[in-house]
Amino acid sequence: MSDELTNAEYALLGLLMEHPSHGYDLERTIQTRGMREWTELAFSSIYFILNKLEKRGLAESRRDPAKRTRKLYSPTPAGRVAFQTATERALAIPHPLYPSILLGLSNWQWAPPGVGMKALGTRLDALQEILERVEAARHGAPVTLPHVNALFDYSLTQLRSEIEWLTRTMQLLGESDEQD
Repeated sequence: MSDELTNAEYALLGLLMEHPSHGYDLERTIQTRGMREWTELAFSSIYFILNKLEKRGLAESRRDPAKRTRKLYSPTPAGRVAFQTATERALAIPHPLYPSILLGLSNWQWAPPGVGMKALGTRLDALQEILERVEAARHGAPVTLPHVNALFDYSLTQLRSEIEWLTRTMQLLGESDEQD
């Protein structure tokens, strides 16, 4: 088993670094912060990941004295070390992206006429909706810490850049279709 944390493990361990929590509180924090817009955390996987972190010795649990039916999870010393290593790695190492849109574009010529443009239009609409959600989350975020602002700025810059690129690409491909 790799010593590296998955993105989902890293995200949950990061939330546990703030304070001990149980799964329900983690879900509420994920929802409130709009983390699903930029992490791979499904609601159904929270307890699975917490149990995995616990089995790896990176988190530990104890019964919540206020709610005896719930466990409070917190990072172990090994979890704190793994978290620090993952933070350094996440900030320092660029990860290549393999977006499926590049495969779609490479196979553009084999799609029936009009299908590609319709699909790109659907993608553009979806990106605009995501942009609106992230902008709303940024305005509704209770925290104005510099790193939180940088997180939102990164996401918004990526979204706006892809929308701009997609608009130009659709125009270019539309002109290309007209010439064929």
